[in-house]
This record gives sequence, C-alpha cells and structure tokens, in this order.
Amino acid sequence: MIEKLDISNFGSFDGFRWDTDVREPHGAVGRFKKLNILFGRNYSGKTTLSRIFRSFEVGQTPSRYDNPSFQIKTANGQWTQAQLNVQGAPIRVYNKDFVEANLTFLRDDQGHIQPFAVLGAQNNEVEQEIEKVKTQLGSKESDTGLRAAFFKKQTEESNAQTIVTRKTEALNKKLFDKANGKPGGIKHNTLYSNPYYDVRNLNADIAHVQSHQIAALDEAVRIEKISLLTEKPLNDISPLAAFASSIAALNKRVVAIAGEKIQPSAPLQDLLNSAVLANWVRDGRPLHVNRDCCAFCRQPLPADLTETLNNHFNEESEKLQAKIQRFLQDCESERTRIHALGLPERDRFYSSFHAKRDQIEEMLSAAKAGYERALDELSKVARERSDNIFSAHELTEVVPDSDSGIGAALDKGNELIRQSNEHTARIGASQKQLRDELRLSEVAAFVADSGLDEVKADIEQDRQNLEALTKEREELEAEGKKLRAALESLQAQLRDEKRGAERVNRYLGHSLGGTSLRLKAEEEEGKATYRFRIMRGEQEAFNLSEGECSLVAFCYYLARLDDVQTHGTKPIIYIDDPISSLDSNHIFFIFTLIESFIAKRLVGSDGTELKDAAGKPVYRYEQLFISTHNLDFLKYLKRLTTPEQVERFLVSRKAESSSISLMPKYLKSYITELNYLFAEIHTCTDDANSAASYHSFYNFGNNLRKFLEAFLFFKYPSGTVNNDKRLQLFFGDDVGAVAFLSRLTNEHSHLEEYVDRGMVPIDCAEIARTAKFVLGAMKAKDPEQYQHFLSSINAGDPLAA
Repeated sequence: MIEKLDISNFGSFDGFRWDTDVREPHGAVGRFKKLNILFGRNYSGKTTLSRIFRSFEVGQTPSRYDNPSFQIKTANGQWTQAQLNVQGAPIRVYNKDFVEANLTFLRDDQGHIQPFAVLGAQNNEVEQEIEKVKTQLGSKESDTGLRAAFFKKQTEESNAQTIVTRKTEALNKKLFDKANGKPGGIKHNTLYSNPYYDVRNLNADIAHVQSHQIAALDEAVRIEKISLLTEKPLNDISPLAAFASSIAALNKRVVAIAGEKIQPSAPLQDLLNSAVLANWVRDGRPLHVNRDCCAFCRQPLPADLTETLNNHFNEESEKLQAKIQRFLQDCESERTRIHALGLPERDRFYSSFHAKRDQIEEMLSAAKAGYERALDELSKVARERSDNIFSAHELTEVVPDSDSGIGAALDKGNELIRQSNEHTARIGASQKQLRDELRLSEVAAFVADSGLDEVKADIEQDRQNLEALTKEREELEAEGKKLRAALESLQAQLRDEKRGAERVNRYLGHSLGGTSLRLKAEEEEGKATYRFRIMRGEQEAFNLSEGECSLVAFCYYLARLDDVQTHGTKPIIYIDDPISSLDSNHIFFIFTLIESFIAKRLVGSDGTELKDAAGKPVYRYEQLFISTHNLDFLKYLKRLTTPEQVERFLVSRKAESSSISLMPKYLKSYITELNYLFAEIHTCTDDANSAASYHSFYNFGNNLRKFLEAFLFFKYPSGTVNNDKRLQLFFGDDVGAVAFLSRLTNEHSHLEEYVDRGMVPIDCAEIARTAKFVLGAMKAKDPEQYQHFLSSINAGDPLAA
C-alpha cells in the first residue's frame, strides 16, 4: 500500500517533502490510507499528482516534463522514476491523459476510441498457461516468483551500493583530512606555503609518488632541508600610484581670484577702510533679518540699513566669496591627498632594504612638507582677498610650479619595491623545490602508513561485486518484461472486444444515467480487429456536449477496469476530477457509478459480504484515490462506502510550488461552500498570509463576491431586493464602503474591462483591510452567528484585540 511520496521536480511540484507538509495537528506525519479523498482548486496540482501514478501504470513519464524526480514510499519499499516498470502492483488512473490516449474521438471527429477486450469464452488450456506465467511472475508480497527474486536482488544491490559508498566516503574523508584537515593537513602546514592545496592536489601527488617510486625522507635529511627555509619570502608589494601635482592649476585659480575686480554699488567707507569691520558686518547681516534693534547693543536699527548693506555687499562680492571658499576647500582636499601618500611599512621589506626605505621616506616627508607649504601660501592669498574683498592684486604666480620632489621620491620608492619583489622571486624559486621535496616525502609516508593501495583494492573488489549484482538485477528485470509480454499475448487470446463495448454500455445505461448514448463494436473490414463507435440511437453520434464527453469517458474507464490486463487483480485506482464539466444530475450519476462499481464491499453469490482471512471486508481495489475541485462532488464523496482507513487531503499552490497537506477540519466536517469561502476570507485578514496562501488573495474578489451573494441572500431573501440593495442593508448607510466593495468584487473577478489590473501585483494590504471590514460587519450584526462561523473552520477571531 502506498503511504507517502516526495516530489523533487515534477510539473507544479518543486522540492515537496511529505514529512514536512503532511502533518497532524499534534505533529505526527500523515499517510495515505485505503481510501483517499483529495480536494484542490483548479491548477493546484491535482492532475500533476495523478500523472505520477499514471507514469507507473504506462511505464514512462510524460515527455513534456524535464528531469522528473519523485519517490513513492510503500509499506514494503519505495518506487522512483527509475523503476516505472517493476513496482508490481497494477495501477489504473483516470485523468485527462487517459482520455486523450484512449478517446481522441471526444475532441476530434477524425479521432478514434481505443478498443479493449474483456475475458471472452472459457479456454481452459490458455487459462492454465496464464496461471503458469502468473506463478512464474509471483509477487513481492507473497515472496514468490520472479518479482520476489527481483526485489531481493534489488535489496542486495542496494546493500552492496551502501558498502561501496561507505568505504568510498571513508577513503575520501581520509584523503580530505590529509589534504585539508585541521590540524595536520598539508593545506594548513606553513612549511609548504600552499593555502590552495586540496584533495585533487593530493591525488596528483600520490600518483606522482607511486609512478616515480618516491620514498619518505630520512629524518636527518628532512631536518636539514627544513633548515634551508630560514628566510621566509615576503608577499609581493604593489607599486605606488603615480603622482600628479595640482600646484599649477591652483596657482592659476588663485591669481584669478586675487586679480578679480569688483565694486560695491554704494560703498561704505568705514568697511572699505577696515577688513575686520567688513567681515564682522558681513557675518552679522543674516542675524538681523526682520529685526528692528541691534542684537549686540540693543539700539534701534535704521530703517534703510538692510538696503544700505545690500548696496555694499552686492552680488558680485558674494559670488567671489563663494569662489574663494571653494578654492580653500580644494586646497584642504589636496592637503588630505598629500597626507595619504606614503611608503609600505618596514616589515613588508627585507631587512637589507630597510635603510634605503627609511632614506626614501625622509625624502618623501620633506617633499610633502614643501608641497604643504605651497598650499599654505596659496590659501593665504585667497584668505587675504576674502578679508578685503574689494581690493584686487595683480599677480603672475604665487609659488613655483613644482611637486616639491614628491614624484621623485615615489619613483625611488617604486624602484625599491621592484628590487624587493625580484628578491622574493629568487627566494621562492629555490625554496619551492625544497617544499616540493618535503611535501612529496610526507605524501609517500601517508601512502605507506595508511595502506592506501590495500584500501583502494578492497573498494574495487566491492565495486565489481556491485556491478555483478546490477547485471543480475537487470537480467531479472528483462526476464520479467518478457513474462509480462507473454502474459499479455496469452490474455489477448481470450479477448472479446464486443463484450468490452457492452460493458461500457452497461454503465452508460445505468438507471440513473438518463442518456441515449452507447458504444458499438464493429469488426474492421479485412482485419481481425474491431473499432468502437459512439451511437445515439441508430445514428453515429457527433458533436457531443462536454457533459456527454465526460460521461462516456468515465464509463469507458470503468469498463477498462474489467479488461483482460486488469481482470482478477486488485488494482490501485486513481480517479482525477471526473466531473469537471458536468451538471448536478451528472455529478450524482458519477458518484453512484463510483459507489456501485468501485467503492462497495464485495459480496458473494448468496448476497453476503465477503471477508478475508483476517475477517475484514473485501474490496475491489487495493487502494483508492479520488481527487476533485468541486465542493458538491466532495459532499457526495462523504457518503461513499468507506473502509476502516480513510484520509482526506488538500492540494494547494504555495508560492511557486504545489503542496499536499491534511484536509482542514472545516472541509472534513462541513459540506457547504459557504464555510470554505468564509475560511478563504478569514485567511486574507492578515496580509502576512499572502506568502504561503497567495492563491487565497488572488481569488479574493471571486470568493468575496460568492460569499456575500449567498450569505446576504439568506439574510434578505426577498426577490424584490437586488445584490446592491442587500449590500446597503447589511453594511448600513456607508455609501463609500458599499461602492468600494462593489468595485473590488467586480474588478478582482473580471479582467476584460480591467486589463491594467492584471498587469500589477495584488494589493494584499488592501485585501486584508477589506476582509476585516466584512468580518467586522458580520460580528456587529450577529455576534453569535459570527462565532459559529469561526468555530466551523476551527479558527480564532482576527478582530480580537
């Protein structure tokens, strides 16, 4: 019996882990049972799930799925996408792929209906051969025949693979520890100075040691070689950046500043005579705006003072002041750049270079000081002009155009760096050979001490044993395919296509079906084969309605459960959404077919229920799965004859992947869509739920519209009241709120008139506010009913403080 499944990559499922998502409220992992009901909205992943089961039925995955990866876990082992032909248990799946493969006529008048046969007249000789082949095939459950031998060999192969993997991992760990391990790994041994050493390097060294028959060095020789590594090479030093002097450009700017001529519109002589007084007045001007007395002496200010000062400090003088401030800031930036110049630290040079390095550093320091003095002179001229803004001076140059020797000092520093790096290269070349010899000596000792050759030989022996077991398993699998082909050939001798069509008609003509459709088997002219036609009365039927297509397809599937391949077995049955386009009468008809011909317990010829050896009822199926998106059909499924073990699941879309979980209590316990819609609105009261339940937010407009239509109709059932009036009655005189609800339910339910809304993300915060508004109105109008709604979905009050 199938218990659970993991889906790493298949259709809408990506990284689904059963043990993570399928949990009871108390934390226990749920499992598939004898009967399993799955509910999910359209595009939630139900059909994708059915295709996994159908892959085991037909022996291959759908071609349009790239790199499928899934694992079905049973009570006796597991099946993967690599074992589609060997699971043993017959599986019969009804889904859209089944319909497309067998009933292309339903979507194309030029298509066909795949004929099938049930057992015909008795043929003892052929039946004895069939039983003989079945005995040869045997079963894993009864521990007989080829299937049992296959699974035993598969177990031996798996155990052998485990041994090879364990020993290989142990060897790889030993190699990793030697190459990368802390402490003791070659990578972390400063003697070898190789921080990038890894297992690949170690394997290359082992191959080199073995091919050149290198032995471990004598300890005295090893110590002598280590002593030759006394001088440790230093890391290379990057060259210093080139220096470009800015003195010339700054000279040009300050000469222009000093010589720029400006005149006040109405000069004040006292301010012209005293730069200190002028600066004091300039600084005080903004402090006396809108004041009528002096902030310093508290004396009244002349009414025309502001205009008088503005005429003295005109726009030209203010622009020049701003230009001077920018120049002074640039001088400070240049000073900062000069401060940052310097040689690398002494310990980055070899000791023999220290004196030269110090000499160059003194030269550089003196040059930097000269450069800074030049900057001081330039700044001084600018400040003097600032202090006496109306006094221009004709200058040609303030300081000589020079870098004060900085460039020369840096050039000498780069020459010293070049010499140091060359010294490093010479040391590295001589010491590299010593390090290689010492490292290879350690590798040779590791090979000898670890018995590496013996370990590899042992693993190789185990690998050969694994290959032999794999070959034996493949031979058993091939033999099994031959026997299954022989079985199908023998069963074909008992085929009766006419009875196959009659079996379909039996289901189509069920007393509750109410259809005039029937299947007719016609022998093809000149061939020993049949073709099936759909008849309406005596005429071939074309242009079937969607409901009729669904009925024919499902009745055809039921009849196939009695074909020669399935007869006499207890298959795993998977029925995916059989009522996607049916009306309520047909929905009940499909339910009665499932109940009458699949779900009911088997009875004997005397009408009493059959019992197995343990005294339990006998069913037609080994395990039954039924999935649907229709809440009415879900309601009927709760009336099915159920075995002792039943479980119900919810298939949903979470973010970018489908998921399976145990069905919530409200779906298990209640059969009305109103409870479900209330739960969807309740989910949307917290926009944080949008990450895990985005489909609820996306469908909010539809769900809210349907909920309010049903809920308010029962509250205000008068036929003279339309939906808009019911909204007004329930939500009161808040016209804006009613208009907002009408807009949201319409715009979020349709796109033909609101195409732009389909191009922007859903506003989850707005939806959360709306959901709370609706629940708040329900709580205010009828708190008792509101609490019962919450209880029906086993949820807390999102409006509680």
